[in-house]
Amino acid sequence: MIPIFNRLTLNEWVLIIFVYTEKILSFVISSMISIIPFTSFSKIYKKDTDVNQDKESSSINKRQDFKNYLLSNNTSTLSEKLYMCNSVRDMLLAIDPDISMETHIVKTQDDYLLQLHRIPYDKSLQRKGVEYKGPVYLQHGLLMCSNIWLCHSKDPINNNLPLYLNSLGYDVWMGNNRGNRYSNKHFYFERNSTKFWDFSLDEMAMYDIPDSLHYILNTLKNETKYNAFDDYIDEIMRKNQQISIIGFSQGSAQIFASLSLHPELNSKVNSFVALSPALTPPGLFNRFVDNIIKLQPKLLFLFFGKKMLLPTASTLWQKILPINMFNQAIKLSTLILFNWENKNINFSKTVAFKNLYSPTSVKCIVHWFQILKTQKFQMYVSSNDLNESDHSLFEAIPFPTKSNIKVPLLLVYGDKDSLVDIETLKYNLPEKSTFETPISDHEHLDIIWGDDVNRLVYVNVVKFLEFWKNNNAVSTVKMTTNLIQCAEHVGVDTIDESILEPIDMLSKSSEVGEDNMDKNAETEFDFREELFKY
Repeated sequence: MIPIFNRLTLNEWVLIIFVYTEKILSFVISSMISIIPFTSFSKIYKKDTDVNQDKESSSINKRQDFKNYLLSNNTSTLSEKLYMCNSVRDMLLAIDPDISMETHIVKTQDDYLLQLHRIPYDKSLQRKGVEYKGPVYLQHGLLMCSNIWLCHSKDPINNNLPLYLNSLGYDVWMGNNRGNRYSNKHFYFERNSTKFWDFSLDEMAMYDIPDSLHYILNTLKNETKYNAFDDYIDEIMRKNQQISIIGFSQGSAQIFASLSLHPELNSKVNSFVALSPALTPPGLFNRFVDNIIKLQPKLLFLFFGKKMLLPTASTLWQKILPINMFNQAIKLSTLILFNWENKNINFSKTVAFKNLYSPTSVKCIVHWFQILKTQKFQMYVSSNDLNESDHSLFEAIPFPTKSNIKVPLLLVYGDKDSLVDIETLKYNLPEKSTFETPISDHEHLDIIWGDDVNRLVYVNVVKFLEFWKNNNAVSTVKMTTNLIQCAEHVGVDTIDESILEPIDMLSKSSEVGEDNMDKNAETEFDFREELFKY
């Protein structure tokens, strides 16, 4: 590094220039938009061919008008309609007006209000003869919200994971991180206050995940008491109600961290599927940028502030840039930073890239920078010294993922994903209950937005969920057999008995006869023969 004025390095000055250039540009463009009517401003980009958002927005001024547009407009494609949508409710309305949806509010122990979006198992599925499969919780990634799960316009029921799971009988719940577009309220702090944005991965793992899961399980428990419809659902399944979890990217990291900090939560979780799991990313593809992001955290707070990260990113640039140009900007950014070509994302690209940003805190980004720098999946380290030394007086606390996680894990990742260091990831997880399935020629975002996600990803995810759903509420001996069979499939000869602790608790509280155990034999065979075949 070249010292400048004995204070900042060359990389740090580059970061300063970048940050303040973006701020100045945002201010200038915002001022222009406030002076020039947006309808006139948009004529500059009239050649935009994919979806003319400005043309549609002039005729959609009210909520009811937009709802009518989604229901009655037969000239627009589903992709165009989804692009116009700003909420999960509208996206579901555009895909199929008959899909049920509920919004639930979770109050965390530290007083944040989180939105959960639910697509319930309902009577329409029962009439079709679809068996109830239990609840499943989906957690989005960094700078995202629950919109990311509904971006496919081609074959939307099979290619959008929540809809595919629901069509198979799952009660689907989609979580939202504190600070994003749906979870931006606090009992005591205003959203524009520094205190509101004073959170990192630690708080998401400590409060958001367990509080959301407990809310879901308590809600389902109460529904069985007061709703006669639930008599249809298997009584034993309800008695030993567990939840399956699917996380994407940072969402997976949040689940890993939460299960490690709350060992008692393991007994509530049936199985966990981690899509593109980012625990200890090896760094960015661009070495110059990689060096910049490994600066001292205090400097990043100085540059970006201590509140929301880049508040204009989610609105201003999408309004200014034509859709094609915005998509190209996203592709270029991911290519430079991560070496992603996004060649498997074609049909969902326009809708997906629009939903690639939802607010989070600067502190959360700083936390990831600390993980990148140390290459350890650790809790946030406070920094009160601008010139903090690498040799701190206090040791960073790692999340105890290897010792405290007791649930079956499936890692699904692209073999060209530059953010997934699979060997380091497996080293930090319990060996005997961790399984993996790499997807050939796929990158990070391809795992949820790729053109062939159902065949390559979702089908195997469902097989994993259903195997453990069918086998978790059985005897300890039976579960031992299941774990050994799964372990053998990935070349493991022995089984760690500590994995059986939460399963043993379940077996003591369940009453399953020999008939049920016999029914599971075929499931075991199917699991070994068919899972991970792609």
